[in-house]
Amino acid sequence: MPYAFAALFLILALTTGIPALLQLRRMETIKQTSATTSGVVRTIGRSNIGWNFLGEVGRSARPLVAFRVEDKEFEVEMTDTSGFMNRRYDAGNTVEVVYHKDEPWKAYLTSEWAFTRRDLWIAAGEVVLALVLWEIGAYLGIPL
Repeated sequence: MPYAFAALFLILALTTGIPALLQLRRMETIKQTSATTSGVVRTIGRSNIGWNFLGEVGRSARPLVAFRVEDKEFEVEMTDTSGFMNRRYDAGNTVEVVYHKDEPWKAYLTSEWAFTRRDLWIAAGEVVLALVLWEIGAYLGIPL
């Protein structure tokens, strides 16, 4: 039984950590040549199709943020993965946007940096928990 829970926690860690790593890599690329501006959350879109078909179950939303760079308006859509907690963004909120200077359509919200790092720490904790459960099963001599 501990091996099954260890495997489940490892899978959970992968589903939490891999998207966070990809997002962190994307944000690092943008941050290398970036500028900052403010934007406004226009809408909080919800999608029940495609990869986000369980959007309402997990309360994930896709806030659409509009910002201006050199008299041109751009929009960036983020995935709010706040889970069953309160949403982080509401329509009309002013947020800080970091965008790539040469390609302003590549952008992210400043607050997402901390949430991505939080997800990485959660994934690391899940890996540690999986290892501890596996070792407990091995120590007690529980067969696979």
